[in-house]
Amino acid sequence: MKLRKVNPQTYELFENNQSLGTISTYRNLFHDSCIYLKFNLIKIPTTSPFAEIRKQEQKPLQVMIESSHTKLVDFMLKNGFKCKRYCFEAEVSATDLKHPLRTNFKVVPFIATDPIYSKCCDFLYKYYKTTHELVSPLTASKNEFITEVPTRSGYYSLDKQGRLNNVAFTENNEIAYLCSVDPTNCSSFIDSLLIKIFKKYSTTFFEADDTDWAASELLDKFNYKKNESFNTYIYE
Repeated sequence: MKLRKVNPQTYELFENNQSLGTISTYRNLFHDSCIYLKFNLIKIPTTSPFAEIRKQEQKPLQVMIESSHTKLVDFMLKNGFKCKRYCFEAEVSATDLKHPLRTNFKVVPFIATDPIYSKCCDFLYKYYKTTHELVSPLTASKNEFITEVPTRSGYYSLDKQGRLNNVAFTENNEIAYLCSVDPTNCSSFIDSLLIKIFKKYSTTFFEADDTDWAASELLDKFNYKKNESFNTYIYE
């Protein structure tokens, strides 16, 4: 195996003087503790290039890839990568629900001009940071995060002391983010949230990481086959 750096973001791989294609690098400034890799290979190598790339980049390597790329995933796993997160992308309707939704939990809508909006954004930032810490830590500041990430509308609930305990950021029928500090009533919040959405739309869609307990609880409301996923692999 030979590596040639053809430009600052691209490595070309060679075996027996034949090019196997390239591996590109890129950065995610929201999660800048790793160097991200993207593959454009004609053929899977017989030996690993990852130790050399790790040495040159001086950071752990991260790959985000569909589970359907089985040959490449097998090659990564055999050569030092570990799967750190499974992300499921679901589009579901009310007919996919495992159980009827309960309706007695109060949720309140919000939009970006409401005074509560900034508190909802703070709430999401803390939750997002916590759920990503063990896989790919959030490196963006709160201001950077809030400028780029949250949608402009959603729903929230308050505990008995008037503090936020559940928040969902939505856009049309998408549940963009779900966050909670209360496992005892998050399920009820999700039920009321879904009732609101299904009154307006026939389907909803969302992503659920297996490292995110609230999103996993949302996914578990539905009959959903976890056949395919978008996964995160790390090479330390």
